[in-house]
Amino acid sequence: MRTLRSAISIAVAVSATACASSTSFNSSWKDPDAAPVSLAGKKVLAVVQIRDEARRRRGEDQLAEEITRRGGIGVASYTLFPSNGRQQNEDAAQARARSAGMSGIVLMHFTKRERTVRIEPRPMNQRRTDPYYGRPWGAWGRGWNAMWDTETVRTDVDVMVETRVYSLEQEKLLWVGNRV
Repeated sequence: MRTLRSAISIAVAVSATACASSTSFNSSWKDPDAAPVSLAGKKVLAVVQIRDEARRRRGEDQLAEEITRRGGIGVASYTLFPSNGRQQNEDAAQARARSAGMSGIVLMHFTKRERTVRIEPRPMNQRRTDPYYGRPWGAWGRGWNAMWDTETVRTDVDVMVETRVYSLEQEKLLWVGNRV
C-alpha cells in the first residue's frame, strides 16, 4: 500500500502542475497539443482501477484527498459508481461523470506485478565472533542440537502503476506516466 500512496502523491503533484513531466516516473508522456489546464476549484474524478473493492475505495479516497489538497475538488469514483466502475458501459459512465460536473479524471491502473526473492548469506565474520563457535569446543555440544541461521531470505514485490490524466473539457488524454 505504501507504493500506492507514493504513486498517488506523485501522480497528483504532476497533474496539479499542468501535467509536467517528473523525474520520479520511469517514463512519461505529455500531449504537446493540449491547451494549459487548471483544475483548481474544479471537480476531478479519482479512479483507481483494481478488482479488490476495499482497496479501490481506500486508494480513491487517498487520490481524491491529494487532488483536493492541491486545489481541485477530488471525487472518489466509487461515489458515482458504487458497485464498481467496470460494470458501467462507456456511455453511461461518461453521462454520469458529466452530470456530476467533472472537469477531469486522474486514473491509476496497475499494469505489472513482479515478485523478487533475495537470499543473502550471513557474513562469515559473524560466525567467527559468536561466543559458542569462536572457540574450538564451544560449538561441540551446541552444534549438534541447534540449526545455524546462515542466510536471510527477503521477498520484494514491485508494482508498476500507470497514471493517466484526462481533461473532460478538451476530451483528451493530457499526460501519462509509469512508475515502479
